[in-house]
Amino acid sequence: MDSLVGIDWRAAWQAHNRARPEPGDSACWDARSESYREHSCKSPYAATFLSYLGLSPGESVLDMGSGPGVLAIPLARAGHPVIAADFSAGMREAALARAEEEQLDNIQVKALDWNEDWIKAGILPKSVDVAIASRSTMVDDLADAFLKLDRTARSKVALTMVTEYEPKGYKPLGSEQGSREPYVPDFVFGVNLLLQLGAYPELRYINITQDKGQENKAHFVSWAYIAWKPITKD
Repeated sequence: MDSLVGIDWRAAWQAHNRARPEPGDSACWDARSESYREHSCKSPYAATFLSYLGLSPGESVLDMGSGPGVLAIPLARAGHPVIAADFSAGMREAALARAEEEQLDNIQVKALDWNEDWIKAGILPKSVDVAIASRSTMVDDLADAFLKLDRTARSKVALTMVTEYEPKGYKPLGSEQGSREPYVPDFVFGVNLLLQLGAYPELRYINITQDKGQENKAHFVSWAYIAWKPITKD
C-alpha cells in the first residue's frame, strides 16, 4: 500500500467508492424496507452501538440514514428527542409505523438526502446534541457528509463504516478484488479523512454473529464505530 503521508483522503475515498457497485437509489431501499423492518426490532448491533454512544438523559439526536428505526426507535423509547432522517420513503414509513405502534411522540421522521442543502431542509447548525449515521455513509463526497453531521451536532458525532464486511459482499482486509489492489475497508478512509479535517476520532468495533437468510448459517459481521467531538463552531 502507498504511504499514508500525503494522501488526499477525500479524493482517495471517491476513487474507492466509485470502483464498486452503486449502493442503490431510494426506490431500491423502498423495496427493502419491509424486510428490514421485520428483522430490525431486536438488533445486537443496535444495542452495541447505543452502549458505545453513551448518551446522557434527554440528549437530542439526528439519526441520518435511519432506515426503519433500528437506532431511532430505541433512542426515542429511552426518552431522547430524535429526528429520524432518510431518503427512502419506504424506510421512513416503516420507522413511522414502529413509532406509532409504540406511541412515541418524541420522534420526528424526516425526508433528507446526503446531497441536499441541510439548512434549507430545516436541519440547522448545532440544532441537536448528537448526530449519528449508522451504516449509511456510502456517499460520493465523504468529507461533505462528515461536515454536515459535524455542523449539526453540539457535543458528539458517531457513525459506523465497514471493516471486513460490506453490503456487497465479504472481503478480508488486504485481499485482492479483481483489478483493485488490495481491498482497504471503508473505515480506513473515514478515520484518515477525519484526521485531515482536524478531528481526533475514537475508534471501536462492533462484532456480531447472526443468522443469514433461509440457510440459517452463522454469519460474522464487523463494523467500525467512529466518534468525535465536533470541530465546527456553527
